Amino acid sequence: MIHLLFSDIFILPAAFRKAGISDVPVIERIFIAGFLWVLFAPFAFSQNEEHADGDFLKRVEYNLIARGGKANNITFIDHYNLLGKGDMEKLFFGDFNAPVEFVFDPSAEYDPCIPSGFRMVKDSVSKSFILEVKYISNYGEASKEADKEARDPRHMIDLPAEVLDALPGSVFNLIRDHNSKNIVKRYFEELPKHFRVERLSFPVSDRFAEKLYGKMVSFIDHFKAKGVPPTILDGYSVTFRTVVDDEVWSLSIHEPQGDALQLADLCRQIITDAKANTFDESNYVVDLEIPLTAEP
Repeated sequence: MIHLLFSDIFILPAAFRKAGISDVPVIERIFIAGFLWVLFAPFAFSQNEEHADGDFLKRVEYNLIARGGKANNITFIDHYNLLGKGDMEKLFFGDFNAPVEFVFDPSAEYDPCIPSGFRMVKDSVSKSFILEVKYISNYGEASKEADKEARDPRHMIDLPAEVLDALPGSVFNLIRDHNSKNIVKRYFEELPKHFRVERLSFPVSDRFAEKLYGKMVSFIDHFKAKGVPPTILDGYSVTFRTVVDDEVWSLSIHEPQGDALQLADLCRQIITDAKANTFDESNYVVDLEIPLTAEP
């Protein structure tokens, strides 16, 4: 999820306000904000009124990209299909598709803004299941550093005030527009470079792993959409992902409600308990046993 804030009447992104360029003309604000939203919004489909308050995106893809065989004495191997993963998913779990993955991706104004997630994998040696938790522990600090670097004059057209005053208005506007867009572009490029990703892992029982896997498969499979989604540009998004036979299923939801919220809260609690070193899988047995309904 790309973290934008839209809190004034002109829908001006927070990255612009932080950069001190709130004097961008109204029509330019609307155009630029709209462009950024279309470019970066992770979800663009309707939702179930009970399951999601914002948008959702449901995917079914091949788990492996078929590149096997030989050609010109070169051996090709299969690769995990990671094309459907968002930026935060790739940052946390960009090496392969695990049987179960969950990612919580809040917008910048969400308090506390701590992107996090977990995946369940099977240890190749012990054959036991491992729950791996990852989270960003310094989002605020990383955002400040990215903003500072994005506004570095060395990456902008930086002219003396007397020269700017002497320029035609059209030229001045072109320079301002270039600098404004460059600040936003560099901010999002620099932000991930400053993230500090923390990692925790611990074994879980086969029973817990099987129940969690079954719960997520059933939920994604039965998720339905109804109605017309409202426009919500902040809050948080969650992504559920699982591998089923030769396919990888994923469901990303902005502002989940109903059963989606129930499962999202359960997954977030797993992360919270893991970080506090209080994870006890017996606390989740009842919730994992209760089936989620396909309809409200």
